[in-house]
Amino acid sequence: MVDEEVMRDIELARQIINSEDCSIVVVNYGKIWHKKKGEGVQPLLEAIEDLGEDIHGSVIGDRILGKASAMLCRYARATGVYAPQGTKTAIATLVVGGIPCEVDTMVPFVQNKFKNGMCPFETMLTDIDSPEEAYALLKTKLL
Repeated sequence: MVDEEVMRDIELARQIINSEDCSIVVVNYGKIWHKKKGEGVQPLLEAIEDLGEDIHGSVIGDRILGKASAMLCRYARATGVYAPQGTKTAIATLVVGGIPCEVDTMVPFVQNKFKNGMCPFETMLTDIDSPEEAYALLKTKLL
């Protein structure tokens, strides 16, 4: 059973992601802690850096949920995740981490920015199961 507060925060994340021009939103106890716009997993990575341990226990809304985003949500110790689009791999990654999530539409994979193949970060993390390892790898590539 998912906590009522988490469900309310997931609903708030849904409203923000679907109505505002942002890529990610961090919600905690009905308050918006962080919003960021950008491409790929960069905004989520930057939110983790900006908020530090304060991100722990938050609900994260992300435009597209792939394995890279899901691993970062696990690293951030999110209590819930919302995305308009997500992959089965991302959802499985969150389920393994015990994080409830809501996705409106399933997509086979996250596309790269040219829309002609898979996102390079999804490919990079194919064989990685550790959120800490995924975070370290993405951080060295993007920050």
